[in-house]
Amino acid sequence: MGLLSLLLGDRCLHALTSFTYGEQQLPEGAQPSHDIHEPKGVQMLACTATGNQVRWTGHLARVACPAHCEREPSVVAVGSGIHPMSSPVCVGAIVDQVLPVYGGEMMLSKVTPLKPYRGEGRPVGLESYSGAESDTAVSISATGLKGEAWHAYTTDSVDMSPSLPKEHEVLNCDETFASLPFERVGTSMVIHCPGNCSGVGRLEGSYVYSPHSAMCRAAEHAHVVGHRGGRALVTRRHGQNEFFGSLEGDDESTDAPGEKYSYTVALPSSDILSRVEIPKPNIEEFLVNAQ
Repeated sequence: MGLLSLLLGDRCLHALTSFTYGEQQLPEGAQPSHDIHEPKGVQMLACTATGNQVRWTGHLARVACPAHCEREPSVVAVGSGIHPMSSPVCVGAIVDQVLPVYGGEMMLSKVTPLKPYRGEGRPVGLESYSGAESDTAVSISATGLKGEAWHAYTTDSVDMSPSLPKEHEVLNCDETFASLPFERVGTSMVIHCPGNCSGVGRLEGSYVYSPHSAMCRAAEHAHVVGHRGGRALVTRRHGQNEFFGSLEGDDESTDAPGEKYSYTVALPSSDILSRVEIPKPNIEEFLVNAQ
C-alpha cells in the first residue's frame, strides 16, 4: 500500500482520482459515478436570456452571467430554487443567491415533468412556482406553467469559497436534508448515497424538496443517482409556498405545506468535486499503523 493511500485512506484516494467524465480515462478498477458528458464550453448569457435560449448538453449546461443583471428593468424572474424554462437565468440565479450581482459561472440542470399521482384540477410539480427575494432581486410566483424547468449551482464566482465542505457520507437512507449543516441559501454540499433508498423515509416535493425529505431518496427520485447510489450535490433554496408530490417509477413523493427552506439535488461537476475539502490525515494514527 502506498504512502498516500495510507495517509488519506482508500476512499479519499479514490475521490482524488475519480473526477473524470466524457472521453477521459478512469483509473484501473474505478467506476464512474455518473454516465454523462459534462459540458466543457461556457456559454455567455445576456441578462435577458431564458432557459429556452441555453445550449444544453443533454440535461446540463455550463453558463456565465454578466454583472448587475438585477438592474435590467425588462427582466422578471419566475420561481425560486427551480424555475420554468421561460424564466431569465441570470436574475433567477441572483434571487436564488447562487450568484452575486457581479455575475459568475454556473452549472444548470434541466428537469422534465414527473407524473402527478393526484387527479386533475390541482397544480403539480413543475406547474406551480414560488417567488422569493434576495437582498438585490425579486422573483414572482406563478402557476399553470407546464413543461421543463431548470435549477442552478455555482461553479465560479467572486464570493465562492476556495473549498467546499467535506463530502457528507449518508449512512442511513432516511437521513433528511434538515440534518445537513448549511449556513445560508444558495450554498451547496456534496453527499454520497448508499443506494437502494427508494421508498425509505419521507419524500415531499418534486425536484425541489422539503427539509423533512430523505436526501438520498430524493436524489433517486430526481434521477441524480441510481439504485446503486453515488454522489449528488445538495443546494439549499428559499422556502416554497407548497410542495407537490409526483410518481417517478415506483417511488411516489407526497404533497406538503410550505417551509422556510427547500432543497434541490444535482449532478456535481468535476470542478465542484475538485473543491471538496479532504479530511486532514491523522499522522499519529498513520505512524502507529505503519509500525
